[in-house]
Amino acid sequence: MQRRGTDRTVVALRTILAVLALGVAGYLVVPAPDVVKQFWYDGIAAAALAVGFAGVRHHRPQRGRGWVLVLAGYAGWVLGDIVWSVEQHVIPDVYPAPSDSVYLSAYLLIGAGALVFARTRRGRDLPAVLDASIVATGAGVLVAVFVIAPLTAASGLSVAGNVVSSAYPLGDLFLLGILVRISAAPAVRTGAFRLLAASMAIVTATDLAWNVAVALAGTTVSNPVIDVGWLAGYLLVATAACSPSMRVLAEPAPDRRETMPSRTRLVALTAGLMLPGVALLVDGATGGGVRWPVIGAGTLVLSVLVLLRMVGLVHVVQAQAVRLAALASSDSLTGAPNRRTWDLELSRACQASRELGAALSVAVVDLDRFKAYNDTHGHQAGDRLLREAVAAWTDVLPGDTLLARYGGEEFAVLFPGYRPDAAAAVLEELRRVTPDRQTFSAGVALWDPATDPATAIAAADEALYVAKRAGRDRVVVHGTETAIAESEPDLSRPLPDFATVVQPITDLRTFAVSGHEALTRFTGPEAGADVAEVFRAAHADGDGDLLELAAVLSGLALADRPAGQDLYVNVSARALTSERFLAGLPARLDGVVIELGENVDDVELERVADVTAQLRARGARVALDDVGAGAQEFARLARLRPDVVKIDRSLVSGCAHDRGSAAVLRALVSYARDLRLTLCAEGVEDPADLRQLMALGVTHAHGYLLGRPGTWHGASADVPAPILLP
Repeated sequence: MQRRGTDRTVVALRTILAVLALGVAGYLVVPAPDVVKQFWYDGIAAAALAVGFAGVRHHRPQRGRGWVLVLAGYAGWVLGDIVWSVEQHVIPDVYPAPSDSVYLSAYLLIGAGALVFARTRRGRDLPAVLDASIVATGAGVLVAVFVIAPLTAASGLSVAGNVVSSAYPLGDLFLLGILVRISAAPAVRTGAFRLLAASMAIVTATDLAWNVAVALAGTTVSNPVIDVGWLAGYLLVATAACSPSMRVLAEPAPDRRETMPSRTRLVALTAGLMLPGVALLVDGATGGGVRWPVIGAGTLVLSVLVLLRMVGLVHVVQAQAVRLAALASSDSLTGAPNRRTWDLELSRACQASRELGAALSVAVVDLDRFKAYNDTHGHQAGDRLLREAVAAWTDVLPGDTLLARYGGEEFAVLFPGYRPDAAAAVLEELRRVTPDRQTFSAGVALWDPATDPATAIAAADEALYVAKRAGRDRVVVHGTETAIAESEPDLSRPLPDFATVVQPITDLRTFAVSGHEALTRFTGPEAGADVAEVFRAAHADGDGDLLELAAVLSGLALADRPAGQDLYVNVSARALTSERFLAGLPARLDGVVIELGENVDDVELERVADVTAQLRARGARVALDDVGAGAQEFARLARLRPDVVKIDRSLVSGCAHDRGSAAVLRALVSYARDLRLTLCAEGVEDPADLRQLMALGVTHAHGYLLGRPGTWHGASADVPAPILLP
């Protein structure tokens, strides 16, 4: 019920304002004696302001002082009109008169009220004040040259009269500056603000028009058109006070960092700066005698104000540059240096180590079973653990070291001047202060100045994974991994349950099945999860090589494998370079194709190439998977020299209608022919794509169109003849 009552009150106030607007139109067009016109004018103005005060009383803003001051200032002008009317009958020839003090006081009240709306919680906004001063000064030069100077020169008034006459346009300039000042207020987008700003702009323009008319005509008698401008200002300020958004203007704005000026403010500043030049040109062209003292003084003041504003903007740019540099160099969650900063500092440390001949050790730290911690306690708790761990470790680390977030729950530590044993001792202290009784595994390596920095990171990473495989919660120094790797691995957490299925690989020249790819399908709690994500999580826990080994052995153990057909098994570069993985493979791998994925897991291609050479010596062939999907294709192809190239499905799908994909496929076909490699397309599902692959010369393919995953297929693919027809 209260809301309905509130709506009725607002509607009633707006209705009154609409009636008053009709009264303004009548005032302009209906002829009447001057006395009637005066009462008509004063009645509309007083009624509008009464509605405005009623709006303030109705909305009851918590801090309504600004609205009261603004409306009181407008009311001061109405009171001044009434006093002036009385003066015409009592003291008609006295100037300055009592009404002038009422009029001029109103400017101060309006300005004080408007400034309340622009204040922030810290109470000031120097850039906005400077902007307002620049605009007001520029306009002041123009007004002084073309309004104040002619008015005082031709009026024949006393000194006091000239002062008061000049005070009116100066009051308008004051309101203009206030208008520019409040345009930077946070509530600038509210309806109440727009109405208030429109009211002040119209009143200021009307006042200036009246002053120009006085200067030209030499009389203070107004005309109906100018009167309508003032009345419009009264109606607009009353409408603003009745708007529900007026409560927003009454609240102090939160503190904000200074930003670059908006386009509107830049336009206003440009106009303010140009006005003295405009005044100079016009005054000289019209033979006004060029009032150089006014223009010169205004230009000097503007120069100082612009200089101060530029200093402020430079400080803003500098502060923003500092903030951006901090954001670019630090991790947003933990505040530690990020991977980008780590790479830069590692390069610098290596250079210093080489020049000084000092030792340099690096370490890679990984929180144990962080995914399980997240699953148990939630991701917010996981984020908190990362932040608290960085804080605790930073307190323990010596000042010449550097801790950086390397990615996820993995961190890297730089130890300039430390041998690996000394760095490992520091890391043991870090293990002691890790929060929430969590543990971490770490690997430490000494950088060899004859190698690049990435070699040390790879060595530390290898030691880290030895630590994880050996049971986690330990620090391993690179070079001592063999004894640890041969110790009993941690099998306290069983590997995920899975089954192995096979999908046929078809020779497109004869449609004979030439081999099968072994695919893992998880059946336990991980059923339905993304297969790659399950393997990634296993690697994060230190068991990824064991899970991949189990998957390979499961494929090799499948019974009734057709004779003469290859078995493709997927292996990651990280597992391939694991001693446990290699030791678990059969001695002979004849008929097995080791299929390497696109992600090399930061493992150097040289290491992968060495291992693939060993596997070839044991009878295996090597395939590169996902060719065409990554950024390292040429480096992988050139260094690893695979026996089989498997084309990623992103190139295969839609190749019948994509000239770009067809061009890349044509290049791969040429590459495979020159090096006598097997070229196999993955994910073939569309007959048109299959026909395009055959036309381009791709020799092998697999996908749902040629055979779904399941058990062993026969000697030939079951492809209906119509599929091959255009």
